[in-house]
Amino acid sequence: MKADVVVIGGGPNGLAAAALLAKGGLKPIVVERREAVGGAAVTEEFHPGFRGSTVAHTAGPLRAKLVSALNLARYGLEWTLPEPRVFAPHPDGRGLSLFGDPARTAAELHRFSARDAARYSEFHASLTRISAVLARLLELTPPDAERLDLRDLFPLAGFGWALRRLGREDGQNLLRWGPMAVADFAQEWFETPLMAAVVAARGIHGMTAGPWSAGTTANLLLQAAAGDGNGAGSTVLVKGGLGALTMALASAARGFGAVIRTGSGVERLLQKDGRIAGVILAGGEEIEARAVASAIDPKQTLLRLLDPVALDPDDAQCIRNFRT
Repeated sequence: MKADVVVIGGGPNGLAAAALLAKGGLKPIVVERREAVGGAAVTEEFHPGFRGSTVAHTAGPLRAKLVSALNLARYGLEWTLPEPRVFAPHPDGRGLSLFGDPARTAAELHRFSARDAARYSEFHASLTRISAVLARLLELTPPDAERLDLRDLFPLAGFGWALRRLGREDGQNLLRWGPMAVADFAQEWFETPLMAAVVAARGIHGMTAGPWSAGTTANLLLQAAAGDGNGAGSTVLVKGGLGALTMALASAARGFGAVIRTGSGVERLLQKDGRIAGVILAGGEEIEARAVASAIDPKQTLLRLLDPVALDPDDAQCIRNFRT
């Protein structure tokens, strides 16, 4: 069997990749080990008559341009945008609510700290400005360093100009905050422990790291860039659970011509003439392809599926030490 691209893994990332490749005119095949697509984004029955998102539970960060490009609303995808966006209970019986409206959030904070209430509008505005610039970075295709030409430099130059337009204060903050532990970042802005905890939680979301780990503020900034840059964060819930999102992605992928095969675990990557030429499934079936896109983690991809002799020993050691 042959395909233009084999996508390993039928989670939201693999399905989105397959849908975009198919929309671009290629013929991708998604191979998923489980009998159903979705990966961690599934809606399952956890008690007779009750269904819910059983692993991942929020749909963020999900780029609005992706939803529009794949016309996911056509496949029944509906959102719930709750207000407040975040509610943090306090042991003393009080609770802190963060809203999309920064003035409303500041009023909530005033019950805990007048200083934090006054600082919140500045925090929101700064995060909004910086995340708007980083959002451009998320849309750039990394250039091929071995075949770099002027066409690759124009988007990078545009991003550089956007950075310059940030101004000195925001530019210096971006450089300073990126490597910072998110706990330090939160305490730099807010004296209320509950508010600092809410901010710090955003920095460690989806990471194997704690709030005192270096670089966790960069995770907060990138998540803000992928959302709307609001100081309260972005909370997006899918009606029907996250399984509704992956079902819509799968329908869109099939609609553009992608093939999705479940119950098809990959045994190893197929190598020919020094390049990846497809995959070999657990049953021995070979699927040849011009390229393979892996939506599973780098350790499994490069240490389990790839022939060990194909990987440089130094690279292999780096991958073994990669925290996932």
